[in-house]
Amino acid sequence: MVDGLDADAYDALVTAAETYRAALVVRLAGEAGLRTEEITRVAPRHLREAESVAGARLLAVPAGNDGSAGGDSPPSGDEAVDRETVVPASLAADLDRYATSEGLDGDDPYVDVSPRRVQMIVSETAARAAGLTDAAVDERVTPSSLRKTFARRQLVDRGVDPRAVRDAGGWESLGTLDPYLDPLDGEALAAAIAGDEGTADPSAERATRTVLPGFEALADPGSAAPAAAVAAGLIEADRWAEAWVVRRAVGGERADVTDAAGVDRETLADRGVAAGGPWLDAITDGAPATTDARQETGGRPAVAVPVASEGVVHGALCAVTADGDAVDEPERRALAALGGCLGRAITAERWRELLHSDAVTEVEFHTTDERAFLARASERLGCRIELASTVDVDDDVSRAYLSVDGARPQDVAAVVESAPGVSDFRVIETGEDGCSASVRLADGSLVRALIDYGATVRDASAADGRVRVVADFPEGTNVRPVADGLRDRFADVRLASKESVARSPRTESSLRDGVADRFTDRQWAALSAAYHGGYFDWPRGSTAEEVADAMGVSSPTFHNHLRKAQRALLDGVFEDDADRPIREGDGRVTPPGG
Repeated sequence: MVDGLDADAYDALVTAAETYRAALVVRLAGEAGLRTEEITRVAPRHLREAESVAGARLLAVPAGNDGSAGGDSPPSGDEAVDRETVVPASLAADLDRYATSEGLDGDDPYVDVSPRRVQMIVSETAARAAGLTDAAVDERVTPSSLRKTFARRQLVDRGVDPRAVRDAGGWESLGTLDPYLDPLDGEALAAAIAGDEGTADPSAERATRTVLPGFEALADPGSAAPAAAVAAGLIEADRWAEAWVVRRAVGGERADVTDAAGVDRETLADRGVAAGGPWLDAITDGAPATTDARQETGGRPAVAVPVASEGVVHGALCAVTADGDAVDEPERRALAALGGCLGRAITAERWRELLHSDAVTEVEFHTTDERAFLARASERLGCRIELASTVDVDDDVSRAYLSVDGARPQDVAAVVESAPGVSDFRVIETGEDGCSASVRLADGSLVRALIDYGATVRDASAADGRVRVVADFPEGTNVRPVADGLRDRFADVRLASKESVARSPRTESSLRDGVADRFTDRQWAALSAAYHGGYFDWPRGSTAEEVADAMGVSSPTFHNHLRKAQRALLDGVFEDDADRPIREGDGRVTPPGG
């Protein structure tokens, strides 16, 4: 059992989170003191502004079904609250942003998974952090370890009144907190009793002042692209002389500057930024990297943080100091958070460009790497497999719906059992020489990797051990870095073709164009899983309970999202239908005198 984490280890753990939700899980335990079960119960309606302190946010922690802090689901009706805890401003902002991006209602939990899954998310993140830091982070970290981290940070690092920490974390007594308190020596006692000990952390306050302009620029970039807006925002603070964003160049050994503020690209080229530096380390390791002084940074201290989202690293954000002082820990943490937000903004911008573009860059990738499940299965069974659809179960897992031609279901099931990252094979329908089925994918999906890069996958199939995937990117996208990133996961991925094509008006039906923006991600996932799982067939290929189980959610939760999705779909049909002229024979009754 890990007895809490120091600041560096905790920062490394948060940075190692591969998804937005995984980071929230870690932070809700480590910065708000929530227990495992409590993380699964808090929802947007539980977060409010404090009335007594401007800018402070409070999170109500619902009690369990028995009115205690335990339990597996929130009670209905008048909800009992176990306690309230203070949420740091950055965490509160991330919770608000996540609720908006996921389309959460006030009652929808931020983390709609089981307590066991919460434990697994922390364990998986800790294992990744241990690998990225050469075991500087203990891979045995648990949610309980993070609560200990919360207690020690409040009691020791910030000197918060133990009674406040007890009530915020829901501990039964002050004696429970004794293990987290180091004994005070005489000098510390004298300072505490005399009241000389300061309560504010000057370095944390400076980090807020120096990095906040970057967040503000990202929230309101105007006409500038996200990366350019953040770079320009950072240098508004006197702390930073330069800010620039780099991406890995073709081949992976050099860097390309995409945006810069406070310095022109020619100067950066003359300094040799392209040849490499901490910025390439930040891209490779997915963790912040600092330097005291280098020729590339004009002889001044600097920090580079990864610009990443959903496991996809777009590049690195570099900030160079103006005053020659080294970058301190709070600044490094704040910039790392800014890099994560920038990564999500870049991914969202790519999806938006793809949605509204009149032309797209169509690319085709091939791979025979056995780590790609479709390649492995088609080669071993001598069959053809087409991917009908993928549905996100959560941020880490997808369910793939397959059409198999030339192999029996039991043979496919045998391959699934031996394939890493693939599980839960389910037959939907059996044919004369094949089947339709679904599998759970935790890794090994070339399709999932492309979606993470902001692509729309048009076709995916496999035969004789070779996977072929056709995907669309926004017009003008540089796909070479995408190919390089894919090769990090699948060694022999080959870019088979790339061409600019006009978007056909028939690529999406008018009905889908009209209602697509009505769905939240969860509603779309439920509708898609039900459709591809045969729920709407007669006789049904899957029951609602089977589809819910395949998605890893409860039957009531699945029904809730499906019913809302069906309502959105029908609203699109009948609201549009109401505007049509009434014509004879169209199945609608013409009012008298009409």
